Amino acid sequence: MKLSDIVARLNLLDSLDVASECDTATGTLKHIVHVITEHAEHDQSTSDSITKTYNEISKNIAKFSAQVESLKNNLRSEIVLREQEYLSNSLHVYHEEMIHDDVDMILKRRLGIDSDDDIRLKTHLKNLTDWRIPGMIIRPGLETYIEDMVPMDPLYVVDHDPELIQTAVSKFTPEYQRRLREYVINDWANGNILDQLPNNQFGAIFAYHYFNHKPIPIICKFLDEFYEKLRPGGSVIMTYNNCDLAHGVIRAEHTWMLYTPRRLIEQHAIGLGFELTEAYDGKGDVSWLEFRKPGDIASIRGGQTLARIVAKTD
Repeated sequence: MKLSDIVARLNLLDSLDVASECDTATGTLKHIVHVITEHAEHDQSTSDSITKTYNEISKNIAKFSAQVESLKNNLRSEIVLREQEYLSNSLHVYHEEMIHDDVDMILKRRLGIDSDDDIRLKTHLKNLTDWRIPGMIIRPGLETYIEDMVPMDPLYVVDHDPELIQTAVSKFTPEYQRRLREYVINDWANGNILDQLPNNQFGAIFAYHYFNHKPIPIICKFLDEFYEKLRPGGSVIMTYNNCDLAHGVIRAEHTWMLYTPRRLIEQHAIGLGFELTEAYDGKGDVSWLEFRKPGDIASIRGGQTLARIVAKTD
């Protein structure tokens, strides 16, 4: 049995609200018993027998609920045991294979996203933008999300190849391109990844279809640095391959994406001090997490040169 099969079984059990259904059944039976015993003046023996049967059923329902929860816990333990191979394999693929991905290969990888989910994500981004505060977008690629972040000033555009950055920024006029801050990073090297960027400055950091292809240790390393780069009240939104869901594990088994369970990412982020503000799984390939650094976001900037930012025309 593959790990995806075990996760699928747990997902199915988690979709069934067993505890609630058991509580409802017990409550319904208790009400029936109450009605019977309230009018049992001339048939006390039958009333006592029904009450005894109810008590036995109630105990068995509680036992059933506990057995289902025990099964789920056993599946979770099996997942933790079996996933070590997947975590190790993702590291291997990242270091030995993905390091050789060229620009064309990276740009051809697209993340399937439902139109409603796309609107939801864009709305989140727009709600985080503020012209008084810097923003950062990692791997804008061929997507249009960079356009939702242009109100942030300045906007830092980050990737590990200058050509990937130019693919995104070349759509803008030369005047606006000069306002962008372009930074090339290397997350395969030892040491910090975002050292060139200022600390405690960013109001929003966004990464789309970037961490879907990064292993857990690298994601955790980025989260460490995001916490330093964000100002209090700042947020990071990142898509990833949620391998707490069976279809996410299947993607990892085919090495379409890497093995990145939500619970491991969330555990590390919360340990750093982040607050989880949204965990969303869409209809297509897309899942994202939104973390917020505690505090109230603030800026001392008092004004901005007003200009309309438009895409470059031929």
